[in-house]
Formats: sequence, structure tokens, C-alpha cells
Amino acid sequence: MSGFGVFDVLMPIAEAIAPHRLYAVGGAVRDAVLGRLAPSPDFDICSDLAPEELAKAVEGKGIEVSLPHGGVASATVVSGRLKCEYTSFRRDEYALGTGSHAPTGFRYVSSPEEDAPRRDFRCNAVYYDVVEGMTIDPLGGMEDIEKKVLRTTRDPETVIAEDPVRILRLARFASALGFDPEEATAAACRRHIDDVDALSPARKRHEWDGLMKGEHLVHGLQVAYDIGLIGKLFPALAACGGVEQPPDRHKFDVLRHSFECAAAAPQCIKLAALLHDEGKAEAVSRDGNMYDHAALGAESARKELTALGYPKRDVERICRLIAEHMYDINADARTIKLRRFIVRNIDVIDDVCALMRADSVATGIFANSPRAERIEAQLAYMKERRIPTRANQLAIGGGDLAALGFEGKEVADELNALFETCLKEECPNDREALLERAKNKKRKLSEPDRRHGRKI
Repeated sequence: MSGFGVFDVLMPIAEAIAPHRLYAVGGAVRDAVLGRLAPSPDFDICSDLAPEELAKAVEGKGIEVSLPHGGVASATVVSGRLKCEYTSFRRDEYALGTGSHAPTGFRYVSSPEEDAPRRDFRCNAVYYDVVEGMTIDPLGGMEDIEKKVLRTTRDPETVIAEDPVRILRLARFASALGFDPEEATAAACRRHIDDVDALSPARKRHEWDGLMKGEHLVHGLQVAYDIGLIGKLFPALAACGGVEQPPDRHKFDVLRHSFECAAAAPQCIKLAALLHDEGKAEAVSRDGNMYDHAALGAESARKELTALGYPKRDVERICRLIAEHMYDINADARTIKLRRFIVRNIDVIDDVCALMRADSVATGIFANSPRAERIEAQLAYMKERRIPTRANQLAIGGGDLAALGFEGKEVADELNALFETCLKEECPNDREALLERAKNKKRKLSEPDRRHGRKI
């Protein structure tokens, strides 16, 4: 129980509202029990005071309370550097099937025992009395934490129907904690999976992003698949369940490989890693092979991510990674082709290589990616030899060409030609060498065409 010392920072608030009791509740208490509380955790706190009563109780004691509009029994409490979300003990009422998280009504209650049933899962309904330094466990949440189980606070059919975002939260908690859903709870999620359609893209995206940060990501994704959530959000990925791959190159089917790839990838490309092979099911169905799966996957991912409201810039970046992840699959592309690939993708080349490495690890067979190693080695060579990856890295610019007499479109054409020359190492990226080459080009352009008596 040593992890509970973190709640000592709540004592000024607890003392300010005495004789009313202040409790920490939710994820922070659960994580303290597990010994995994973050260094700077977010605290959810509660008491029997209405938000207005709380504000009055702490007035003049150096504690700020921000009251929301609309009569919801919650507030934001700031004490020094500590920022907490406060809720009053209450019972909520929901309009089922609307997808709205906000209760249609509530009534205040006076104790943790009365408040606990409105929460989602029993492991999140353990309270910590800040002054007494003890836990209150009205519903058996400590047992669920010990057994690593996700179980609803009341009848799962009712709890899930009240707010289908709890389906996504269940998958997120499975990813974060490694917990397994209790079967009745999982079954209720499967029955109500179509209710997820009523949620706003922002709510779905928020929970999914949280799931993708979990320490037990493969487990969380498997739970999401088992309850039908992946089929709802990423149908092309769900279709990959059971799609087998060559056993000499893959230990897993396409779906599990995708999960493993996401787990192996750095956080910035986890979504691309998760979806990188989702075109394989359609490719096999359409063509009987997987050759075109990268292009098909980029197309389906664009539709799915757009429906979830991801910013267009992020969607396009993810889809580029998916579309390019199969390049040089046999690690034998000619050097000039490899350099052109690097140039074409220079803004995402590090992410492309990271995806290739994660893809290899996720086979369960290969430990490295020769393709990524070739690209990185070539990129290092280009930097060492000052071979440009962008036209603006040339040692001369448009002004230099204009001074030599190039005009209009000739300037851009010559810059592109010089760039290609440097890329092929036919000329060093050196100012004098490039100027000399451009002078010779201009001279040839200006020479009379002896056959026709005119300049070319």
C-alpha cells in the first residue's frame, strides 16, 4: 500500500473541506494498488459536496474551483501545481442509444457506496479516504484489480447501453493494464457494438489513441477484435483475421502480425504499423495474392481514419507510410533507384525505415530489416558525399543560372537536371563544378543549329 503516499498532496483540499471527507477515486487509486502510478498522475477526487458548496468551503484558502456551465455535478480544482477533476457523489440517468456521455439527469447522494454504481468498471470504483488513509471498496474492485479483470459495476447490459464509449474504454484499459474482460461484460460489448456508431468521431478517436499507448498493446488489440470493436472502426483490418501467410516468412496470420507490428513500432507510427497490411484480405479476395496490398491498404486506411476524424495531414502521412512500406522487398534495388526513393520520401524516410524494422520484427522470424539498413546506409553515404536530397541543397541556385542567361522554365529544368546529375554522382555538388556544367549547357543551347541555320 506504499503507493498511496502519492495522495498526500491532496491533504490541503481535504483539510479545507473538513468535516466533509475527500476521496481519490478511479484510475489513480487503481494504479496505486497496482504500484504503477505515473510520476505526475491526474487525480479524480470526490466528496458529498455539490460543486458550489465545494467552492464556498475552500474560499480564501488558496484553492481555485472552476465551475462548469449546465448544472453537471463536476468542477476543476487547482491547489498549487495540482489540478484535479472533481465530481460530487451522485446517481446518473442516461438516455439510452443516443451516444451522449452526458447524463440526462442526476441526483446527489451522500456516500461512496451510493456513488460507486454509476461508474463504469469495478476496478475504477475503489475510493481512497485522504484523511484516514484507507480504501473504501463498495463493489469488490480490489478483487478485480488483484485478478486483473474488467467487470462492470452493475448489470453489464445496462452499463454498456448507458454509454457505448465504455466499449472503447474497456479495450483501452485492457491495453493499458493487461486486464481481461469478464465474459458477461465482453458479451454485452459485442451485443451493443453497433451503438458505437452513435458516438462522435472525437470520442472514438480519443479512446483509440489511448488504447494505442498501452503497455499491453497486443492484448488490448486482441480484446478490441474479440468484442467487435476493430470490425467497427477498422473493417479492412478485421477482415485479416485468419488470413494466413507463408510460414517460412511469417509466424502469425495477418491480423496478429499487424498487432505485433504496432507493438514493435515507435509511438509516432503505431497507427501506420497497425494498418500497414490491412489491404491483404482484399488483395487475396480480389487477386488470389497479396501483391497489391500496400496500395489497397492505403486506400482503406484513408477512409477509416477520415471517418474517425483524424486530421487530413496525419491521414496522408499514415497512408504514405502504408503505400511505401513494401519498397525494395528483396533488398536488391539499384543504387540510383534507392536514392530516388529516398528523395521522393525524404520527409518521412525515418518513419518508413522504422515501419520496415517493425514489420520484420513482427514476423516472429526475422530480427532486422535489410531494406531499412540499406536505406539508412545509403542516406548516410549521401550526406557524407553531399549528394543532395532536395533541389535547394544544390551548391548553386536559380539566381546563379539566371546570371548565366537561363530564362523562365529553363531555370527550373536546369536545376532539376543538375540535381539528377548529382544524384547519379556524374558531377559533385560543388559550386564551381555545377556552374561549369551549367555554362556548357547554356553554350550548347545558344549555338546555331548548323542544319537549320538557327539557334537551339
